Amino acid sequence: MLRSVLISPDSDTVRIIGRVFKDLEVTFEHSSDAAALFSNDSKRRFDAIVVDDAIEGVASVLEKVTTFPGGSKAVRIVLADPGSANHTVFKASAQVIFYKPISAERVRHGLRAVRNLMGRDRRRGAKRVATMIPVRIRYGRSAGAQVFIADLSDSGASLQCGVGEFPAAGSMHMDFAIPGDAERIHVTAELMWQNNEGGAGVRFLDMAMSARRKLGQWVKEEASAIEKGRLSGLSHAGI
Repeated sequence: MLRSVLISPDSDTVRIIGRVFKDLEVTFEHSSDAAALFSNDSKRRFDAIVVDDAIEGVASVLEKVTTFPGGSKAVRIVLADPGSANHTVFKASAQVIFYKPISAERVRHGLRAVRNLMGRDRRRGAKRVATMIPVRIRYGRSAGAQVFIADLSDSGASLQCGVGEFPAAGSMHMDFAIPGDAERIHVTAELMWQNNEGGAGVRFLDMAMSARRKLGQWVKEEASAIEKGRLSGLSHAGI
């Protein structure tokens, strides 16, 4: 079974993170003392190490996490305040950043994005489709940019772009067209997470009902076609 550890002094954060990991069948441990964790038996191995930026000396703790024997192959996740002065350090030391305020939905959405890094596909519920659809994004007073949707559902998407092209947190406007349909879908989305390789995850907030129905139908049909193709391939292979 996969193992995770959270370094945080906040009881509410411990409760939320622990519940999500339990739902995902990931063994969960908690420590409010980073030094004690690093000094424990080095034979212990973790698949995910979550560090809360509320702990004292968070920058130095992150540096130790990267050299901690028990976490050498772990996904390094930071729970960060969007206005933190350590944002540059977080991007350099962590693979994924979850922005506060922390909620079960936000964490669950983000963990779906790092499922492969943790060694197991744990997506459940809503169907999602791997894509490479161009999308225009705009936030604040920015001129906007074109990036790509790498993973799409009717409730959110994983995006891929150059490092540093996303805001630290907040909402953005997106518009894109699904394959075979020239009419563009316009949606307001909330940034849920981003990593240090130009990837980010968003949750759709405001979308016309007709557009959501159309997107949901397209995702359902694409997911079904992919599954049929997979089963056909297994059949031809004699599996």
